[in-house]
Amino acid sequence: MRHIFQILLLGSFLFVLGCPPPLGPVPEPLTRHQALELYNANVQAIQPFRAGIAEWEMEFIDPDGEKKHFKELFGKIFYRPPTQVDTPAKFYLEASAPLQKGWVIGSNEKEYWMYSQWAQFGRWGKYKHYGKDCAALVPVHPQVLLEFAGLLPLPNEPPYPLYKVRTENYIIEYIVLKHEGYSSKREIIVDRRTNLPREINAYNADGLMIMHSILKNYKTLGKAKLPTEIYLSFPKEDSFLRLKISSYKLDTKAREPLFRRPTKISGIEDYLQIDKDCEHE
Repeated sequence: MRHIFQILLLGSFLFVLGCPPPLGPVPEPLTRHQALELYNANVQAIQPFRAGIAEWEMEFIDPDGEKKHFKELFGKIFYRPPTQVDTPAKFYLEASAPLQKGWVIGSNEKEYWMYSQWAQFGRWGKYKHYGKDCAALVPVHPQVLLEFAGLLPLPNEPPYPLYKVRTENYIIEYIVLKHEGYSSKREIIVDRRTNLPREINAYNADGLMIMHSILKNYKTLGKAKLPTEIYLSFPKEDSFLRLKISSYKLDTKAREPLFRRPTKISGIEDYLQIDKDCEHE
């Protein structure tokens, strides 16, 4: 009897400390079609929303080759789903900083942009040139952020992605073909218990990892589930972005000024079009 009491006491002590409960049995495996259907159904269920950023952290190399590192509280995100299959989503992320906008990432259906008043530089481009050799890269592209946060659909038609069933996860792999024959491989690791992505990776044609994301602590918004912890890293560039989302709320208010690329930004002279050379093609 004494041993039983000690076991119960230890269990209560661990519960107070916040130890996670048992995960439970892993469900029977899904087919590739079922897994892709569930993934894309979650993406399609995402309605217009606003989100609050509780904490954000970012490290990157600026255009002058200097490493920048920021870690602050507060920010906001606004999202509008694509109006058509082949058009980008409207997206606006503002990471707050004392008396300044520490980091802004924006997108509408035709253009995308980013800038930092702290780092005093900005870049913008047009989607019609995205991926071309004549277009430079931005540190964090809005569509890249959405893709690696699990908010963009996966291909579910021939040629079908590769599909592997593991003890705890499903692994979905497919090739992305871009302009000038460039290709990269995507690897999506999906939790078998939740059917939600926990990691998304990208590899270049030589098999080197070029992007990596970790997604945790999903919350429900309508019929969709969205991650509240997003970690996105770029191993080759030695940079990363970490977001901790405090809340998601449905939002249908007119936010058009947020989704309109600014032509000038206060305190920033280094605000350049990254695909200007493409205009002559």
